[in-house]
Amino acid sequence: MGTCKFCGEADGTISEVLQVCRKCILEADWNTIKPHILGVHKQVRQLVELPEKPPKAEKPNIKLKCNYCVNECSLSDNDVSYCGLRNIRRNNSGDLPFPSKSKGYIQGYIDPNPTNCCNAWFCPAGTSVGFPKYSDYETPEFGTYSYAAFLYGCTFSCLFCQNSSHKHFSKKYLFDAELLANQIVKNKDITCICYFGGTPEAQLPFSINLSNKILEKIKQENKNRKFRICWEWNGSGNQVLIEKCMQIAIESGGNIKFDLKTFNEKLNLALCGVSNKRTLENFKFLAENYFGIRGENMPEMSACTLLVPGYTTHEEVELIAKYIKSINENIPYSLLIFHGDYQMRDLGITPRKQALKSLEVAKKYLKRVNLGNKFLLGFN
Repeated sequence: MGTCKFCGEADGTISEVLQVCRKCILEADWNTIKPHILGVHKQVRQLVELPEKPPKAEKPNIKLKCNYCVNECSLSDNDVSYCGLRNIRRNNSGDLPFPSKSKGYIQGYIDPNPTNCCNAWFCPAGTSVGFPKYSDYETPEFGTYSYAAFLYGCTFSCLFCQNSSHKHFSKKYLFDAELLANQIVKNKDITCICYFGGTPEAQLPFSINLSNKILEKIKQENKNRKFRICWEWNGSGNQVLIEKCMQIAIESGGNIKFDLKTFNEKLNLALCGVSNKRTLENFKFLAENYFGIRGENMPEMSACTLLVPGYTTHEEVELIAKYIKSINENIPYSLLIFHGDYQMRDLGITPRKQALKSLEVAKKYLKRVNLGNKFLLGFN
């Protein structure tokens, strides 16, 4: 059981690592709370040898500037990027080359369709939609596969990370886009690819290049083959790059899932170490410019929120749902049941009461709402 060091409340939904409750994060003196939160993230990131904050080297010491995500790191000889993928010294020694348009740190595997993807409840692989333009199946695509493209590195630092292995990469995970595209295209049973991680924002040029190569090779070999391309990300990417991803997803019949982890910026900083302003801006930008252009049955994007016990409550879900509705009430929204992981293993599974209340609240504002990971609560 965790205890809030600011108000003294003791509860099973107060993280033992974070040591501060939701109420104090949002309502107590931020000048007191923020240094504590930053200190927690500093200690956690030191465990995996990552910088406590995005490096901002100044001239004349700047050796590399990166604008792929909201962190916009500027590196000197001694700096490591916030995502961990760019390290001047290790790059110069040849130990760990930088990811690039042509090479990326990725671990891929094939996943039988329909997968447990957050968007499987409305995409062609898991439903009857998409036929015949984006799928050859009038039913879910049983007998086919999705290529799960796990990208290393992350632009956030979530204390509850569900895929923390993205922080541990090596040369063996550095793959050439051309070779990887050939391998994927060769397997005719693969009908889609989904980039996740970590988060794809740390390697956007690589995923864009790989996607284009796959589509080009398929077009050359078999113009009738359907192949969809999707991204799952935290939404912190460079707007020019994420728009390119959106255009690829639309063309291929894929979609993009935004992890709207919170609505309140203070809560996002506490849980994820980084502001969510860019995420909300990018979500609105893509939704206003692209959502709905394929018609009602093929959503181009969605939102998803992990129900972290005690922190991502139904009050937070209501704020997110209202925000989505202010853009378009038809945007699909998934709520995911949480299980303790990484630095928040003590929190356990989302309480059933919190999950059902959050679901009820979201449905008040949005037309397409889904509850994922229901098996964790014993639902079929």
